[in-house]
Amino acid sequence: MKKLSILLIAFAAFSTFETLLFAQCEGAHSAFEDDAWLSCQGSENPNTERTQEHWILYDFGDYYFLNESHFWNYNFMGSTNNGIASATIDLSINGTDWMWWGDFNLQEAPGSDSYYGESGPDFDGIVARYLLISVVANHGGNCYGFSELQLQVDPGVIGINDPEMQAFGFSIHPNPAKDFTTVQLNGDLDSEIRLLSSSGELISTIRSHAESTELDLQGLSAGVYMIEVVDSYGVRTTQRLTVVH
Repeated sequence: MKKLSILLIAFAAFSTFETLLFAQCEGAHSAFEDDAWLSCQGSENPNTERTQEHWILYDFGDYYFLNESHFWNYNFMGSTNNGIASATIDLSINGTDWMWWGDFNLQEAPGSDSYYGESGPDFDGIVARYLLISVVANHGGNCYGFSELQLQVDPGVIGINDPEMQAFGFSIHPNPAKDFTTVQLNGDLDSEIRLLSSSGELISTIRSHAESTELDLQGLSAGVYMIEVVDSYGVRTTQRLTVVH
C-alpha cells in the first residue's frame, strides 16, 4: 500500500495556545519563535493516568497504520533549552482509552536555520487515530517547546466501521511478572507475539497458534517492556509489561 508522508501540525491540539505551529514540508527548520509550539502554563492531561501538564494531542481525523517519524525540537535561538528532552507517547483509537507506546528523548536544537531535526520512533504499523505526547522534561528552560512532527502513515484502515474490533484484544498475566508471563489471545489465534523494550527494540518473537502462550522472561532486567501481538491480517495491538525481581 502507498505510504503517505504527512505533517501532523494541522491536526494538533495543545495544552496552551501561546504560539501556533507552522508546517514546513521537509528539511531544515527555521529558528523563528512563531514556527513552534511553546507551553509555559500547564493544563490537565487528556490521559487521566498522566500527571504531566505540558502535552500535545494529535487527532489524525481517521485511523492509520503509524510508521516512521521525524522530530524537530524547539529551535528558537537563545531559548532552545525549552525544547523537549524526554517525553512519553500514548496512542488511542477513540481518544478516551489510551495505550502507552513508550518513552523517547530529543536532543537540544541548535537554534539555527540549518537544523534538520532527528529521527523519532518507528511505530511499526500500530493502528491509531490519536497520538499524545506528554513532556517529562526539557533541556533546562522555564517553558516547554516543540516545533514539528512528520509521520509516515499507511491508510490501510481508513473507513473501517469498528476500529476497536480491528485493534483486537489480548491479556497478559501475571503483570507485573518475574520469570514467566502468559499472553492470552482473544481473537485471531494465528498471531505473532513480540517482546520489545520500552524504546521499541525487538527482543524476541514467538509464532502462536494457541489461545495461551507462555513467555520466558528470565534474563531480562527489571523494568518496563511492551508485548505486541500481530494478527494474520497484520493488525497490531500493544500492551505494557512490567518485569520485577
